[in-house]
Amino acid sequence: MKSEEVWFKVCEAAGLRFRGRPLTREEFFPTFGQGTAADIPVFGLKCTVEELDAFYVNEFARHLDAMWVNPEAQPLLARLQVSGVKLALVTNTVSPLAGKILARAGLEGFFTSLATADRVAQAKPAPDLVRLACSELGVAAHEAWMVGDSRFDRAAAQSAGVFFVGLGLDGDRRIERLSEL
Repeated sequence: MKSEEVWFKVCEAAGLRFRGRPLTREEFFPTFGQGTAADIPVFGLKCTVEELDAFYVNEFARHLDAMWVNPEAQPLLARLQVSGVKLALVTNTVSPLAGKILARAGLEGFFTSLATADRVAQAKPAPDLVRLACSELGVAAHEAWMVGDSRFDRAAAQSAGVFFVGLGLDGDRRIERLSEL
């Protein structure tokens, strides 16, 4: 899924609501994927993490139709699942919104674990989410692979000791398309 533009619209609105002026693209894009707790000080928002998470859930739901879903995702997940590969979603998004996004993308039901930001002390780039996913899957970090498309994904995987496959970015392995897996 590519949700950068949707998240920009959501964060732009959050800036207006919680600091009195919208976020700009220049502010947003270098920080994409950093997580709610980091958004507050970085963007100068006057709210709590809980208030911002609730705002994000409601605002993102208004823009779900604008999210691009990679057409390679569903067939890849189906093949991996049939092959017996245990799958987890590791996201800085909170549970209610992650569920809505997966449903909109037609990807619900593939993941044994949904490691979401509201379930750990620290979101990515900290390793907490990756460790939660490994624990729920019953696999050791050195047995796991993480596929991600942000520097926060890469940092979390590396900190947790998990092999990182970068989708469009460098990692232990780099791919440009999901079909390369």
